[in-house]
Amino acid sequence: MESPRTKLLSTAIAASFTVILINSVSSLALAQEAAAPPPPTEDTAVEAIVVTGTRLRLPDYVQANPVVSLDAETIALSGTTNIGEFLKDTPALVSSQDLADGADTSSPDQAGLNLLNLRNLGVNRTLVLVNGRRHVSASPGIAAVDTNTIPASLIERVEVLTGGASAVYGADGVSGVVNFILKKDFEGLDLSAQHTWTDDGGGGDDSVSLVAGKNFNDGRGNLTAAVEYSRQKRLKFSDRDYTRLGQRDILISNPDDPGTFGDPDDPAIFDNILARNVRYIDSSPDGSIYTNFGTATTQSGVSFLGNGQPFIDGEYAGGFFMLGGSGSLLDSFNDDLIPALERGSVSVNGRYEFTDRLAGFVEAKFAQTKTGFTAQPSYDYGLFIAADNPYIPANVLADASEPGGLVDDPDGNFIPAPGVLMARDNFDLGTQGYDIDRKTYRLAAGLEGSFNDNISFELSGVYGRAELDQHAYNVRINERFFAATDVVINPANGQATCRSTLDPTAVPYGDLFAQFPFDPATFGSTFTPGANSGCVPLNVFGAGSPSQAAIDWVNTTATEKSKIEQIVLNGFVSGDTTDFFTLPAGPVAFVAGAEYREEKSDFQPDPIELLADQLEYPITTVGRASRTKGKFDVKEVFAELSVPLLKDLPWAKDLTLQGAFRYSDYSTSGGTSTWNFGGRWRPSEWFMLRATSARAVRAPNINNLFQGRQQTFDGFADPCSVENLGLGENPALRAQNCAAALTAIGVDPANFINNSSESIGGFIQGNPDLKPEKADTVTVGFVLTPNFANGLQISVDYYDIEIRDAIQSFTPQTIVNNCYDLSQPNTFCDLITRSTSGTNPGRINSFLQIPGNLANYLTAGIDLNVRYNLDPADFGVEHDIGKFRFSLVGNWLQELTFQQNETAAPTNDRGAEDAPEWQGSLDVTWLYKKLTVNYGFNYFNQTRRFSLATMRNEPDYVDADQFYYKARQVHDLQVRYEVFDDINVYAGGTNLTDQKPDFSEYTYPVSPLGRSFYVGLNARF
Repeated sequence: MESPRTKLLSTAIAASFTVILINSVSSLALAQEAAAPPPPTEDTAVEAIVVTGTRLRLPDYVQANPVVSLDAETIALSGTTNIGEFLKDTPALVSSQDLADGADTSSPDQAGLNLLNLRNLGVNRTLVLVNGRRHVSASPGIAAVDTNTIPASLIERVEVLTGGASAVYGADGVSGVVNFILKKDFEGLDLSAQHTWTDDGGGGDDSVSLVAGKNFNDGRGNLTAAVEYSRQKRLKFSDRDYTRLGQRDILISNPDDPGTFGDPDDPAIFDNILARNVRYIDSSPDGSIYTNFGTATTQSGVSFLGNGQPFIDGEYAGGFFMLGGSGSLLDSFNDDLIPALERGSVSVNGRYEFTDRLAGFVEAKFAQTKTGFTAQPSYDYGLFIAADNPYIPANVLADASEPGGLVDDPDGNFIPAPGVLMARDNFDLGTQGYDIDRKTYRLAAGLEGSFNDNISFELSGVYGRAELDQHAYNVRINERFFAATDVVINPANGQATCRSTLDPTAVPYGDLFAQFPFDPATFGSTFTPGANSGCVPLNVFGAGSPSQAAIDWVNTTATEKSKIEQIVLNGFVSGDTTDFFTLPAGPVAFVAGAEYREEKSDFQPDPIELLADQLEYPITTVGRASRTKGKFDVKEVFAELSVPLLKDLPWAKDLTLQGAFRYSDYSTSGGTSTWNFGGRWRPSEWFMLRATSARAVRAPNINNLFQGRQQTFDGFADPCSVENLGLGENPALRAQNCAAALTAIGVDPANFINNSSESIGGFIQGNPDLKPEKADTVTVGFVLTPNFANGLQISVDYYDIEIRDAIQSFTPQTIVNNCYDLSQPNTFCDLITRSTSGTNPGRINSFLQIPGNLANYLTAGIDLNVRYNLDPADFGVEHDIGKFRFSLVGNWLQELTFQQNETAAPTNDRGAEDAPEWQGSLDVTWLYKKLTVNYGFNYFNQTRRFSLATMRNEPDYVDADQFYYKARQVHDLQVRYEVFDDINVYAGGTNLTDQKPDFSEYTYPVSPLGRSFYVGLNARF
């Protein structure tokens, strides 16, 4: 990695030249333009305020920290009622998690959450505050805050700070801080309502809010209450043409490329192509039946559908895929693009001045969100059906009974007894889905006051609690399913019945390919085999064949409960040294304080998941889980100083140094020290240079440390499949390692193909030996407020954030890649297992994710923030044509690298998905009498669809146009009119050009909502 200090030096030199150049032309510019109002002087009353990044009370024009501020008006003009979705358009937060990101079965507890991710360094490294104080998390075991719980109607502004803020606020903010500042002393009534719909149907939302506030006792007290409700409607895959069944463009192996089938690759033919009507080669909603491995003529080996009709093969596309035919559509396993979400909140904030020097405050809130989404059905790839099952179609049984068929299998090479094998996608058993209910409670209260005009204090406490109930429905109990499909004729009445009902010792064979492992030794864990078992025979031959009674017996609802609690006690003294001493440039400002924080998290799985964990195999399709309960506390002391060195001198109107220090003692991780140091230099009234350097930490959270082993599912590419051997950083090393691993389990590496996209069951668990990760941040920039352009403010800031010993849970794809791309032996190979039997021996059938202090991150770039309030009258325009406001927030990403460990080469993620090199958000507002028109444009450039290694080593991997996702170009417009005093109606549209998501990515680079319109009302009394 390039040294951040080298980049800082070059940036500082460039900035110095900029200072010289600007000051050289300043006299000429000032001679030609009318002078702007002078900056505040000693005789000017200046309100001291606190902004994000410091607790020092300083004038807002002298901050050294680079802060982007977004006010309530900007939020309102965006037409976005979800504050998390709004903030995702900010370049620094482009990789934040939105509603569409949460509709993922690998982490269903994330559904319906909006989590902020600053600088693409992870939601766990972004500290979210409300009025400068911490907020309880929305997800068990982590610190990430759901912005859906923050009352949007009370937001005065949102401030985004880049860089480590641990010395000021404590751990977690290694990438920066997002601080929600709420309205104070609100008086009156504010009613807002909005209805949004999409041009293509589906989705859309409705929202309403009411804020009421009242000052009393001659303004000494204020009480403000807010009530909000919003409903985001579900957007299904079937609501969009490009995601409907059979209409999705899916990237598959090219059937015309010899390399697809393990032969030498033809570089003149693309390895992968876009196709529709892509199907699995060996499974179907009707059931796909293997009757004869010895004489089968179909390329898939499947002879019949479950209803007895012949199984039709499509065009083979490598691995487990084909184009056309009888198999299940590959895109039939998704249902929700964006889950439904209901949000409601009640907030009450109060303040009262007991004396001129003592006031109390309270912030109380209750928020509830409800969300739900549907996922995919259960499926089986090797379901064994014994030959005496009465539901087997006669022609199927006859074919299986031919010589060489599976019924006639005396040596037991394929099945353990006479019968057939079935692969089935069980849509008719019900699609598994999730309903999630979250409740958030928060109370912040305290006293603030002053000892005299120069020294003040604050004492505060925060209590937060979040409760999560997650219900997974249509969860299949595997042993019940296997018992219900093991059907025979009851000789007593000639009726179909479960074999285990007649013979309690009869154990079904289950899925022989162990997609859902079945342990015969524990059969009967969820019911008692025998006459009173309740088992209902289930017919799997043909879609729609199972009876409702059978479905009800094999399915259940699994409920997981979580509770998160947070307690924060904080006290500090702030002020300046006026009463003691004053430097020639002014008094020294200071803060000194202490804080105690306690975090608790308790995740309680459903009893059936706990039973599965005890038995060490997944009883149901939600797998196995163990309870995760943990807590930690931290005791801290902190201090800040701001020391003015020079003032009102030529070339030094202001030169001030600023620093902070915090010592933290964690009950889990021990002691840590964090600091920051910075300064500002104002060589002229309208130009300021600023720079900061900071050390921050992130202590391991409860999940990092204490998470019990949990089942998870993920789909990933097998690096040892022949079509993937050339995609590693070192293809030769990958091929060598894969050959050794596959040969050791009796698999021929030259012919090994495993490009199935099915989800693989694995596990995640915590690591109690973790230590805090450390981050060093450097920022340097300038602020320009030229006198010759009244109302113009430009800030340009360079940032560099380096994280060492990062706590990282590697993705399953990273684990398997590292296993074969690094020298042997390595620890990654210990985290995966491969099957040694079945029709596809060698396939990866399990993985384990454990966090470790292994990784390093480095990101660097330049932020641009331009604001211009333009009054044409200042330029001599006599007619009233209104006023204009311009805002531009942009970013150039210089570097985003991730190093897996100290010996691995860094990977360059700049330009990858969610990490564009160039991005910006432009707002132009025209205000004319009672009319307000706002235009917004959000942009980022095209990003890579594949890794740099793939693009470099496999130029024929895809068509050149398919290596990149298209750029994001979203245009928004709002028109607002004040029909009566303080009563506004408005209408607008988002994504007016109706840009669509890119192929194979249904939510990127734009939302699948597409072009949307809205109307709204805002009334103030």
